Amino acid sequence: MTNNPPARCALRRVNGFGSCNSIIMANNDYINIGYTKKTHGVGGELKVFIEARYLEDFFKNERIFIDIKGVKVPYFITNVRGSLDLIFQLEDVKNKEAAFSLQSREIFLRPQDLIPEHRREIEVIEDSLEYEHLNGFMLVDQTAGEIGVIDEILDMPQQEMAFLRHKGREVLVPLNKNYIVSVDTKQRRVLMDLPEGLLDV
Repeated sequence: MTNNPPARCALRRVNGFGSCNSIIMANNDYINIGYTKKTHGVGGELKVFIEARYLEDFFKNERIFIDIKGVKVPYFITNVRGSLDLIFQLEDVKNKEAAFSLQSREIFLRPQDLIPEHRREIEVIEDSLEYEHLNGFMLVDQTAGEIGVIDEILDMPQQEMAFLRHKGREVLVPLNKNYIVSVDTKQRRVLMDLPEGLLDV
């Protein structure tokens, strides 16, 4: 008698991505709940940012979807730890090289994965930054071209600032709506019209 694979075992992958225990889903309606950040250690862990209002949904779902080249690829979560910085391990992501390919990618859940309001146990106080989702995006100036990848979004007294490295120096770029021309979430690029001399300060 032939043993059938587990029901959740993968049928196919997208360019080598995806957990072996997950099935590639059609790219229909999904809700962006956060994004992966940088790798952590050598065992395949990733730092992750999850919007405050979706934290309970994240913790109570064993599967998330990561956007890879426009396709929502499911991954099963095997472990989550940390408080200020969340760190998680995904099934079949066993080393730093595998985790590196999943850095700075948007994380999604399906609408049916969200907990109904009347069943929620955690009261959410919204305090997330307006431009937090731009972490990991390439900042591009209309005149100077590519400036660098945004390493972190900082909450300054006047406004939010993008922290990045440009020509070997650490620089802060104000995320002022008057400077932002467009945001391309698919290409992960922020086009800005920066004042002359701002990067020289």
